[in-house]
Amino acid sequence: MKTKQLSHDNTQIEPNTFHLVLVCDGITSPANAGGLMRLADALGIYHVYFCNSKINFESSRFKRTARSTEMYVPYTQTLDTQALIEKLVATNYKLIGLELTNTSLPLTAYKTEEITKIALVLGNERNGISQEVLDKLNDTIFIPMHGKNSSMNVAQAAAIAAYNLINNAL
Repeated sequence: MKTKQLSHDNTQIEPNTFHLVLVCDGITSPANAGGLMRLADALGIYHVYFCNSKINFESSRFKRTARSTEMYVPYTQTLDTQALIEKLVATNYKLIGLELTNTSLPLTAYKTEEITKIALVLGNERNGISQEVLDKLNDTIFIPMHGKNSSMNVAQAAAIAAYNLINNAL
């Protein structure tokens, strides 16, 4: 049989049943915000929260990278990160930061089998997750890398982490 590329219209897609939301602490780039919206659609992420920043969701850069996902992926922009964190904790989300810290666990070793809801917290493109938010997290994880750089683009890192967390939980 000859290999034939499939389109989204003729591919069977199973919905994600695992509750994962993204909390973006200070992300400022419209391109990164658009990429995170597209990621949320691809992985069935329930909600994207943009905190501590003002992203122009009407910018051409955002719209180009989001590819219209902002029309149906739930998202909220808020300046009150602490209130959001309290709300997530009150509704039984485990707060997991994607950040290299002195207590971070490698993503490859992090177990999610017993967790039913995760809020994956992502930090600012330059400074990472703010200390104020880090202090509220249950855990921090990092992606083991083998090059000289200790970080990668926030949307790419979020894709790796979210995919692993969702699939390890199922």
